Amino acid sequence: MDVGAFRAKVDGLLSQFFLEFFAISLNPLDKVPYFSNLTGLFAEMNYPEAFSNSDFEIQRDAKKVSRILSWLFQFVETLQPAQNIFFEHLKSIKASYSEAATLRSKIAALKISNKSDDEKRIEYQDRIVELRDAMSELYSKKTKMDEEEAVESKKLHHLLEMEKTNSQEVDDMVSRLEELKCKEENLRVKVISNPNLPQTMQELQEKANALELEMQESRSKIYQIDRDISQYKQLHEVIERQLISVCKECHSYLQQISQSKFDFTKCDGDIIDHAAEREELTKKLADLTDTLRLSEHKLVKERVVDATQTANDEHVKKEKNNILDKYCNVCESLNSDLSTMMSLSATRKAQCETEYNNGERVEAEGRVEEMSNILHRLYQQYVESMDWTFSLDDQ
Repeated sequence: MDVGAFRAKVDGLLSQFFLEFFAISLNPLDKVPYFSNLTGLFAEMNYPEAFSNSDFEIQRDAKKVSRILSWLFQFVETLQPAQNIFFEHLKSIKASYSEAATLRSKIAALKISNKSDDEKRIEYQDRIVELRDAMSELYSKKTKMDEEEAVESKKLHHLLEMEKTNSQEVDDMVSRLEELKCKEENLRVKVISNPNLPQTMQELQEKANALELEMQESRSKIYQIDRDISQYKQLHEVIERQLISVCKECHSYLQQISQSKFDFTKCDGDIIDHAAEREELTKKLADLTDTLRLSEHKLVKERVVDATQTANDEHVKKEKNNILDKYCNVCESLNSDLSTMMSLSATRKAQCETEYNNGERVEAEGRVEEMSNILHRLYQQYVESMDWTFSLDDQ
């Protein structure tokens, strides 16, 4: 039972009870339903004692009345927390109704934003395709740079080996130059002590000049090697900078791809929920459209059958009359043509027999046979058309 209705019953019971007990008498006709209603209400409230007719007379037991009043006041006091719980339950129901309204508004907003989510999903897909293309290009560039770096490293290794060999040659030449200087000092001492050796001195000068030329060539080679090494170092630094930039771009692209995948998973969850709702709506719409289509198809079929029946009847009658008129005219013309052709063939035959020779007679007979075949075919067509018209009449 509802708490409010039960409280109203209790209030009515108390008012009636107090009116009766404060010497406000009821009509004799109202006492019987009053007694039954009062006992029924106390039975619903699980009152422990039973009632009798003497309890509703003018003179009654005061102790029992006091017990009833004390029990009623206790019952009202115990009913107050239940009423408070009921009001709290009503407040929670109102709060749930407000939450349901907010959820409905959120669902409507989600339905509106679903279109924008689809557009964002398409944009993310296009962006991922672009990022994949850019990544493939960067990987191809990286492979090319790795190949170039391998080639340049081979060149550098070769140049370092050449530098080692040239440095060894330079050391050998320096040691040889020192030896030659020592020999020159010794020879100068010998020349000073022996002035008869100008020729040997000249030869030594020529050898010294030749050695100087060789030293210049070795210095030029060393300079060329140093310049190649510096160029390779510069190229290597450029390649390292490009590789660092490419790695940074790859890292940023990978971060963007991971973020887009996370957004994809989030959007896919929302899209799956919306797709389930859409599938339910599409199923309902499909069922409704099928029923409408079947009903429309039945109506259109009935109308088309009626229209085609009437149109076929009128069309068959018109065609039958036209065909009969046409073939009657054809038969009349054929009869006249046939009589004229027969007369012409007879005269022609007589003329052929009298005037023409056997070859011309054969040609004329062939023409006559062709004309007779044409007339026979026309007659057959006429007979078939008449059979068709009679079959239409039977239908």
